[in-house]
Amino acid sequence: MKRTIANLANKLFEPLGFKLVGNKSIEFTMSSMLARLKTRDALPRSIVDIGASDGKWSGTCMKYFSSSRYLAIEALEERSSSLATLKQKHANFDYEICIAGEVDGGQAVISVADDLDGSTVNAGGDGAQRSCQVRTIDALVSERGLPGPYLLKFDTHGFEIPILAGCVETLRNTSAIIMECYNFRVTPDTFRFYEMCSHMEKLGFRPADIADPMLRKHDHVFWQVDIMFLPIRDTVFEYEAYE
Repeated sequence: MKRTIANLANKLFEPLGFKLVGNKSIEFTMSSMLARLKTRDALPRSIVDIGASDGKWSGTCMKYFSSSRYLAIEALEERSSSLATLKQKHANFDYEICIAGEVDGGQAVISVADDLDGSTVNAGGDGAQRSCQVRTIDALVSERGLPGPYLLKFDTHGFEIPILAGCVETLRNTSAIIMECYNFRVTPDTFRFYEMCSHMEKLGFRPADIADPMLRKHDHVFWQVDIMFLPIRDTVFEYEAYE
């Protein structure tokens, strides 16, 4: 199965000019990607977990960046109990129940899926519709005095572009972005993974690592992958060779 996923990923990533190379010592899990990020120079002082759900990802990230400050952003009130528990356990963790977006103080509609995990913003859907306050990443970072450099994590189901538009200042001092990217339009406005790579390059970031490539259940076709983006100015991109 791992070989099949790797071969599929290589076919998809070939137009972007990079490929996966087999190495038994390398794993493409979220934990291994965070471990690789930890070896880099620009360690994040603040980590913003956008689309935090119950805070599980932040909890995993703390194993590698225990001294960073954490801000989890989650739209669903149903997740507040789990996030409050995490806040009680970790003095460096806080959360905000809102939708991250482009206009601070606005409103957006979230379609709440039965399993909660599949909820989407401004995309219709069969779930119950609920209005929620919108906050920009720039405003939240400023209000809380979160120091950079920043690590931004996106698990936002096709709502990435408005969020990016609301964190222009934060991006200027962002050392890494981890973003769930898709091979299909999970919402009408979703950027597919190669479109997102192109958009991120316009914002000054390039893909540097991946984690957890997933095939969809329906037909085992590539569905999504977490991509880590680093600033274009990062020295890692100065080296063009493989060995």
